[in-house]
Amino acid sequence: MPAPGARPAGSVWQGRGVYFVYDRSQCVPWVREPGDAQLRRQKISRQAAELITGDCLVLDVETTGTGRDDEVCEIAIVDAAGHVLLDTLVRPSREIPVEASFVNGISNAMVATAPTWPEVAERYASIVEGRRVVAYNATFDSRLIRQTHQAYGLSAPVLDTDCLMLMYAVWNGEWDKRRESWRWCKLIEAAGESGVANPDGHRALADAVMTLGVLRYLQARSNGRRSPRKSR
Repeated sequence: MPAPGARPAGSVWQGRGVYFVYDRSQCVPWVREPGDAQLRRQKISRQAAELITGDCLVLDVETTGTGRDDEVCEIAIVDAAGHVLLDTLVRPSREIPVEASFVNGISNAMVATAPTWPEVAERYASIVEGRRVVAYNATFDSRLIRQTHQAYGLSAPVLDTDCLMLMYAVWNGEWDKRRESWRWCKLIEAAGESGVANPDGHRALADAVMTLGVLRYLQARSNGRRSPRKSR
């Protein structure tokens, strides 16, 4: 297309009218204006880039359940470069129900000799202090960590969290009519759409690594366009 202010080099008669033609040296590539969906994804990509360049942490926990008295039974934290800062099983104050073990693969035998939360809490606090923490469903992970502190009468550090599940929901762009918001995707679904491998399903470190992979994917798509794997 002609650059702003370019003058026609000539004209051509074609069918029903005259069309101006321009010297190629005075033309610029035609760039399609981004639509609302692309602009929305660009914003999410910038947020992901800000988190990664700001050296965020990525956290994941496995738990004894989802209730108000459940606890953390495994925790992992990696930094933005993928270095493992924390990866440990945790022996909870209650037994892990069979249904929870079925989901996360962690049995009572596996945690029998693991440290308790009071033995992990100081190290955990020193890692997250003053850092932005990314988690997939950050509200859940934060609540379970807080509950686990409370189970031992400990004060939980306040986390500065960003929820990748909510970020990816905006990126993905599927509207949930019932909830009247963007549809939440499971981590494994987001990872699959992002081309991120699932090395060892539903353990804390594997999920933290997958979460970082999805975050990196969002950062890399700064033009707001999806990879060829999926378009909408």
